[in-house]
Amino acid sequence: MNKLLWLFQILLILAFGLFGAQKVLMPIDDLISFGMIWIEDFPAWQVRVIGALEVLGALGLFLPNLLKPLPKILVPLAAGGLAVTMVGAVATHVMRADPALSIIITSLLFVMGTTVAVKRFGEVRGEAN
Repeated sequence: MNKLLWLFQILLILAFGLFGAQKVLMPIDDLISFGMIWIEDFPAWQVRVIGALEVLGALGLFLPNLLKPLPKILVPLAAGGLAVTMVGAVATHVMRADPALSIIITSLLFVMGTTVAVKRFGEVRGEAN
């Protein structure tokens, strides 16, 4: 199970790190032309905030493993926060009637984030005992 959790964490780090950074750094029109058509329904500042939160979540998934002074509880909190953002993403894609692939991908990210949050929280709790 630990290998699966690490796989999920790595996929979440890559997805949210990459797409979050794009939302923060790229011009809005470029994001839309790359296929993020949902952005048309949101103000630019909100897209930037979503991107920043995604980058912070990705950092929270791996920094506690690199920097030992950081508490391990940050990993499940980051994973849970990313899972919550995917609830909004799934709802947005469903309400917009976006392509099914968008809904599937965001749903998978939700499942991975939730799994990492629950399992890593259990590990942290077990360490405290």
